[in-house]
Amino acid sequence: MTDQRRFNVAYFEHLLVRKGWSTYDLSKTSGLDRRNIDRLLAGEQQPSLKTVKRLVDALGIEGVQIDNLWIFPDRPARSTAQPIVTSASTPPPSHPFEPWGIARPPAFVGRRAILRDLERAARDGRGVSLLGEWRIGKTSLLHTWAARAQELGFAVRLLSGQGPERQGHQAFVDAVVDEVPTDPRTAVTGAATDAACEQARPQSPDAAADRLGNWCSVQQQASGGLPPLLLLDEAEGFLGLCEPGFLERLRGLLTKRRLSLVFATRRTLPEVYADLGRVSPFANMLEAVRIGLLEPGAAATLLARGAAGLAPEDPAWLLDWAGRHPFYLTLLARRLFDARADGADPGGGDPRAQALARFRDEAAQQFALWWPGLAERDRQRLRRAAAAGTATDADNGDDTLCRRGLLTVDHQPFARVLSEWLNRKD
Repeated sequence: MTDQRRFNVAYFEHLLVRKGWSTYDLSKTSGLDRRNIDRLLAGEQQPSLKTVKRLVDALGIEGVQIDNLWIFPDRPARSTAQPIVTSASTPPPSHPFEPWGIARPPAFVGRRAILRDLERAARDGRGVSLLGEWRIGKTSLLHTWAARAQELGFAVRLLSGQGPERQGHQAFVDAVVDEVPTDPRTAVTGAATDAACEQARPQSPDAAADRLGNWCSVQQQASGGLPPLLLLDEAEGFLGLCEPGFLERLRGLLTKRRLSLVFATRRTLPEVYADLGRVSPFANMLEAVRIGLLEPGAAATLLARGAAGLAPEDPAWLLDWAGRHPFYLTLLARRLFDARADGADPGGGDPRAQALARFRDEAAQQFALWWPGLAERDRQRLRRAAAAGTATDADNGDDTLCRRGLLTVDHQPFARVLSEWLNRKD
């Protein structure tokens, strides 16, 4: 190996697809931080030999060795244009549909109005409460906005309430205050650097907030007045563990427009704090932005990626069964794409039937996860909507579930697979 080696991102993504894993699965198995894995996939950092060994051991794919995950530009005998493989066959190109991964540009589609709202809030130094149901695309939207905001000159930190920064004010500030870049466009998304770890770390909430405030001042001056952005995915975990005194100080930085905050959650912040038995310090401070179903044009763009492996009539069938929900639409498209790519079934089976059978099982598992978290009133409304023609006038006058992406604009379940599951459930 040489110092010129680079991590083979394309081959690594191929291995994840081959394993059927998401980055969450890999993080849980390898013990590596999911955020760092995402940075590897985005090409934002190069792993150490020790990290690559842990990835290979976690994947446990026969024939895959550590050297397979490196590209060596100084070795002409091995082309860097193709992944290195240990078998006689060449791996297929990247799959056009990846339901479990983070969608970044150019894979990210739609949400233009939300991205505009986020940019306006960032320029004004305001806060946003980004609300979205299970797998509606909050994380992908945050990653896309982080990349775009950096291009606009903002200093950006993308954090997760499921990461180490959830442990309290000190861990949170450590994850934000890394080595200050000379140009805000070079600000790194993610965890603190070794240089930051060597700094003195104040213990009290006020001292940590002062340290964060100093960082904000430096970043704002370096960017010509643009407030730095703190984007927190899965914010419930952080809000539940962080000291109220630090959150009050965070509110103060937001009030003075020294930073812009985005908290991504499934439920509204008042609902989150009601479960905690506390009052939200951010009441009336954050603009609520709801993520719903994809726009029709965005859904069509998503499906167009697999045009080479789909029949002309497939998009309408996919939209009927999975709707414009990005996760379920991508999941069913993947199953159908794979079924068609496998060729004719010797038993005469229809590729659609094969794809749909697996999709129903996987969708049912996801529905079972989020169903217990719904209010009983919402469950009843969904049941009535699934029982065609029995929705009440009161239901039709309340578009809450429509904005949440659980019902369509005509107050029907967002996809046929959900209607089918609701009608079978009881």
